[in-house]
Amino acid sequence: MASPKINIRSLQALIAVYEEQSFSRAAERENATQSGMSTQVKNLEISLGAPLLERRRGSADLTPVGRVVYEDGRRILRALFELERKTEEVKGSVTGKIKFGIIPSLTRSVLPGAMQRFREEYRQIDISVLEEYSFSLMRRVAKGDLDCAVVPAGDVLNGLTAKYLATDHEVLFGATTLLPNRRHLDPVRPEDLDGLKLIMPSPRNIRRRWLDNYFEAHDVKIREVLEMDAMLATLEFVSRTDWCAVLPSVLCHNDIQGERRKLHPLSEPGIATDYIVVQKSEKALSRASAIFLEHLRNEVDRLLAEWKAATLRGKAC
Repeated sequence: MASPKINIRSLQALIAVYEEQSFSRAAERENATQSGMSTQVKNLEISLGAPLLERRRGSADLTPVGRVVYEDGRRILRALFELERKTEEVKGSVTGKIKFGIIPSLTRSVLPGAMQRFREEYRQIDISVLEEYSFSLMRRVAKGDLDCAVVPAGDVLNGLTAKYLATDHEVLFGATTLLPNRRHLDPVRPEDLDGLKLIMPSPRNIRRRWLDNYFEAHDVKIREVLEMDAMLATLEFVSRTDWCAVLPSVLCHNDIQGERRKLHPLSEPGIATDYIVVQKSEKALSRASAIFLEHLRNEVDRLLAEWKAATLRGKAC
């Protein structure tokens, strides 16, 4: 039986170099040396008898043959990983280690419940969770440091694919003295935000772009802005001061009773936030990772359902 000319490592090298647009960044992503990546790509070109990359200063474009190898190569690698996952299912085993990334918005309320239920069922699985902001998490997934990550929907890095997880909604979050003429969980309109002192994420955070666009579109005049890329610090700071923040509802779920902090869903219009799961395009999730993500999705759905019930009760009062 004839053997294929294409070596898997060489195929992975070509994919990484093109997606990173750099041999050095591709080497870092694949835990290899720059010379090793160059050799792998060169060997693949020799095996196929055609150039695959047009190397230019600061970039690497695919030749017509290279485009075919890149597109089909990603599908082939994904099929191989999918084959490994299916063999796990046939054996009936859930083993291995999960390396998972998550944004700060989901660590306070969502992650503990999902982690608890997963660990009760699958104590044999080692799981590592990293909390960072979306761009950093996507870079780590692209490098292979993480199997997947949950991030807000937005621009996805080259080489990654995204799958919808859930839709959240933003709420105004502050001390119990916030908007004294409004009850806890009463909705607020954009004009109700005029004159507030607001904690905002820094411009490098994707949430800042959403909030700036919302305020500009509805002519909201914020009195003062304090930049803070620290979710837990923001929660504590607003409960002690006259500052407030706009945050995802699932992050604020622990305060749904209104004992220490006051919550007001944004409405007419509100701000919807979609969460997505990103993973490498050519790699299928392990069975363990897929099960953990299902626990996470169920926990988000549960918290959002409780939010809906709480706001309906508030309207009925």
